[in-house]
Amino acid sequence: MSEHLVPGYCALCRSRCGTLNEIIDGRLISVHPDEDHPTGGAVCLKGKAAPELIYSEARVLWPLRRTQPKGAEDPGWKRITWDEALAEIADRLTQFKTESGAESVAFGVTTPSGTPIIDSVEWIERFVRHYGSPNTCYSTEVCNWHKDTAHTFTFGCITPAADYSNAELIMLWGNNPAATWLAQASAIGEGRKKGARMLVIDPRHTEFACDADVWLNINPGTDAVLAMGFIRQLLEQGYNDTFVRTWTDAPLLVNEVSGLLLREQDITSDAVTNHYLLWDGMDNTVRPCTDAVAGDEVFYQCASLTGRYSLSLADGKTAVCTPALEVLRQAVAGYTPEHVATVTGVSTEKQQAALALIRGSSRIAYHAWVGIAQSQNATQTERAIAILYALTGAFDTRGSNRVYAKPPFNAVNQLSLLPESQRQKALGLSERPLGPPASGYVTTADLHRAILEHKPYKVRGLVCFGSNMLSAHGNVDTAIAALKQLEFHVHCDHFFTPTSRFADILLPASTLWEHEALKIGFEISERADAHVQLRSQLVTPQGESLADYEIVFRLACKMGMGDNFFHGDTDAGFNHILKPSGLTLEMLRAQPGGITTQVANHEKKYALRDGPDGNPRGFATETGKVEIYSERLLRHGYSPVPQYIEEVPEQDDFPLRLTTMKNALFCHSQHRSLVSLRRKSPDPTAIVSRAVAGNAGIDNKDWIEIITPAGRGRFRARIDDAIHDDVVIAEYGWWQGCPDLNKPELPVNGENGSNYNMLINYAAVDGISGSVPLRAMRCAVRKVADALAWKGERRFIVSDIVQETPDVRSVSFIPVDGALLPDWQAGQAVLLRVFPEDKPEGVCRAYTLSNAPGHGAHFIVSVRLQVQGTMSSFIHQQLQVGDEVALTAPDGSFVIPTRSISPVVMIAGGIGITPFISYLSSLELRLEGPDLWLYYGNRNSQSHAFREQLQAMSQQFPRLKIINVYDNPLSTDVPGEDYQHTGIITAALFDQKLIRNRARFYLCGPGPMISSLEEGLRKRGVFTFDIFKELFAPPVPRITSRKASHKVVFARSGVTVQWTPAAGTLLELGEKHQIRMAGGCRAGQCECCVVKLTEGVVDSLGEQTAPGDGTCLACQCIPASDIVIDA
Repeated sequence: MSEHLVPGYCALCRSRCGTLNEIIDGRLISVHPDEDHPTGGAVCLKGKAAPELIYSEARVLWPLRRTQPKGAEDPGWKRITWDEALAEIADRLTQFKTESGAESVAFGVTTPSGTPIIDSVEWIERFVRHYGSPNTCYSTEVCNWHKDTAHTFTFGCITPAADYSNAELIMLWGNNPAATWLAQASAIGEGRKKGARMLVIDPRHTEFACDADVWLNINPGTDAVLAMGFIRQLLEQGYNDTFVRTWTDAPLLVNEVSGLLLREQDITSDAVTNHYLLWDGMDNTVRPCTDAVAGDEVFYQCASLTGRYSLSLADGKTAVCTPALEVLRQAVAGYTPEHVATVTGVSTEKQQAALALIRGSSRIAYHAWVGIAQSQNATQTERAIAILYALTGAFDTRGSNRVYAKPPFNAVNQLSLLPESQRQKALGLSERPLGPPASGYVTTADLHRAILEHKPYKVRGLVCFGSNMLSAHGNVDTAIAALKQLEFHVHCDHFFTPTSRFADILLPASTLWEHEALKIGFEISERADAHVQLRSQLVTPQGESLADYEIVFRLACKMGMGDNFFHGDTDAGFNHILKPSGLTLEMLRAQPGGITTQVANHEKKYALRDGPDGNPRGFATETGKVEIYSERLLRHGYSPVPQYIEEVPEQDDFPLRLTTMKNALFCHSQHRSLVSLRRKSPDPTAIVSRAVAGNAGIDNKDWIEIITPAGRGRFRARIDDAIHDDVVIAEYGWWQGCPDLNKPELPVNGENGSNYNMLINYAAVDGISGSVPLRAMRCAVRKVADALAWKGERRFIVSDIVQETPDVRSVSFIPVDGALLPDWQAGQAVLLRVFPEDKPEGVCRAYTLSNAPGHGAHFIVSVRLQVQGTMSSFIHQQLQVGDEVALTAPDGSFVIPTRSISPVVMIAGGIGITPFISYLSSLELRLEGPDLWLYYGNRNSQSHAFREQLQAMSQQFPRLKIINVYDNPLSTDVPGEDYQHTGIITAALFDQKLIRNRARFYLCGPGPMISSLEEGLRKRGVFTFDIFKELFAPPVPRITSRKASHKVVFARSGVTVQWTPAAGTLLELGEKHQIRMAGGCRAGQCECCVVKLTEGVVDSLGEQTAPGDGTCLACQCIPASDIVIDA
């Protein structure tokens, strides 16, 4: 067996966490954090699910061509060769460009921030721009555009990396790193350990909100109002005067008539230079801001920041001018604490608490992302927050937002590759000249219009790289109509998606572990951004899948663009990127963990005088300063200072506020087919307030329907007492099925769907960016189904008792009310309560149902008599037909799939047969389906429950094979007839063909048997995620100690300490005593902090539970008794 660890990094999200990848016999088995990597502190569950992604049987593995009309239930995919696929694509793209111009083809690209397309995006953009299309459809208008491009309106750069680990104040505004950026979450943990305070502004009661010094649970979509209110109060109560005067345009004079900034030539026609002007309050005169005074704090200290000044212009007219800061002051004058509280729901007391944190901190690290980017005020919200940050002066200093230097490299996707004449044809550019179309990024709404209405011209073709528009954007029905209308549609993806079903050609994209990838800079810290790494190809690509960049290189050569793509040589392309750094692919391949380069970093780079003219660098804006007042916005018809457009008022039919959230277990709309992740989040969730729940009669896990003017969707309810009464927060991205857990695919439109984007329309969009109100809709909520068939216990009567063996009884129950029983899934259980005479409160125990699922009149449980078993003894010795009992509704996550595409191997120990009897009884075994194997362990024929029933099934149905194993056969038991093997069931019994064919193994029995089989199966090459288990064990008595102190033994470290509530979680306790423990997200989501609990009991502070197997989440747990943990 060949086994080794290979360094790499995960590209499933923006965090790009450093990893160590366990490879055994050429297969990726597991993924672990690489603690030597600058982002390697933790790996989330998505990253750990890598083997499931690679080896998923649902992957697209071959180039495919559609043979049925678009919209057909089955596209009729036909396998073709890569040469056939690329030749057809090249011919059609060339045809469209010749006949209708390159603009007639649009490109859809999934988000580089949250998917592995980051490995290829620069090459995709290079292809698009050399081809000549100005129309690339990301989701940028609802994702990164505001924190990146819109931030340049103020600071001239994208939002720099937040130096959380050295901050005095950490400010998270509409951003939850625990769900989106694990490396940031780890850095926040480091900062908090050093004493940083934390301010969280979010409608959601996130894990960081729970931990914050101040949490502002703001009404969705009102962030601009809060930011403008904070600006007003800072202007009144104090801000960083030196920074604002010297490095922002606050002193520059604004002509009140034209709105333009005043310049030298406005007042002196023959002025040689044309610098901006300010009013010198000391000498009462106007002065130019020449290069000589750039960065001169003494000069700017004389500037007036308030007042109105009349100046004679060169044309003889008089202009009244106001300093830019005064214009801002007037713009926010109405945003009093009381008004802000009314609109945002944030009380004046909470506002003051937040402002005290901001005013009391000089090192402020903040990040604002999609939480503020998905409303009709998105751009001006970003502007307001950026200006608020500018007032603090905390920019590019240690512990603030740092502009880190990267190693030099050659860009290959620069916008200048696209001719200016083509840039001007971008869809939506005339409506949004400063928005995403200016960079060639178009919205889906504009794309749909061009396809369906041919406005401003007809888009004929679409080439998509992983973009699932039907689950990522609103107006779903319009999108479907547009996809049907396309003349030609190419789609590259790992899986079949709702969007790819409309493609003419579907291409198999490799996963990130199946190809090399280059990353220059990892963002989160100075060291991280100096790090360069070539991620190795860890495994052989499945099928004929290729990296997206390989597809682009091959297609470019087919289309005669080989000169621009290094004649198809990807190594040459990557070496071209690296050339300025002095690194090569050969060097990086020799060091797969990456190379940290030596890069000079300075604080306050804007003040550096390192140019040939000796002037400070300043900021990359028109004024060279931080622009509190944006003349650029003004020239294009937008407000130069922040403004807020009032949201749609409350409507009787839609009284609630709707926003959305990312499920941390999944990458946007992907990965819900993966068992390890879906087990932890089986259904789409919507958080509702206690008030909404009370009004609608909703309990936790009930199915609810959210209704908006655009549509409706179904979600499981989760009640949160902390959010505002009128707020609803629903997950997005739900469509994918998970056959192994009996979870069907959900429709992206129509009835019974849970696609959040069905709830969204484009009635109110951001005028600059085109952002849509994903986080600012109005809605109503109604309950559609209980979480379970009934709540609590329901009265039943024993209707029949069958003695299956001397020690196994099957008991039938019918409801007292005579109503039909609900459907359930094979493998689910009920809680049965019986009432012995000496225990009037009853005795309760869980039992798996052993009869076939379906609407019917009775339930059956089968119970083995256990020595000293109170419950089983009562059932065997006292329970009689006609006795009354109580049952809960069927529930449980151990289910056996009724439509598996893989062989199903059932392994039962003794009475562990019950879920499999239920399952087999429910199948129509005469129909085609996967092979079914049952390995059934018993002592001998006397304890062999359901022997005749199972024997009849095996004789009747050829795809069912039963292997009986007796560990103590009777002399009358016949080998080969009554049983096939002696001893116990071990992994060695299973046919190698089952393992080779990726059979699913379902285990039910006592704990030691389960543990032994799991270990044996893994050694034989069975993936952990292909093993499903239900073990029989007595309930663990819960310790509810009220002690204020417990002993905690860190066994591996040899440290024993006393825990008190002040010590916090086990993770925090360990850190205080220098115990090295993985922290990760610190929210219980990534499970990096899982530790073995060898003695004692713990309590969890949150909803997250331990993954099982005697472990606990150190970041969520506190002792409930004296404990011993393996740390």
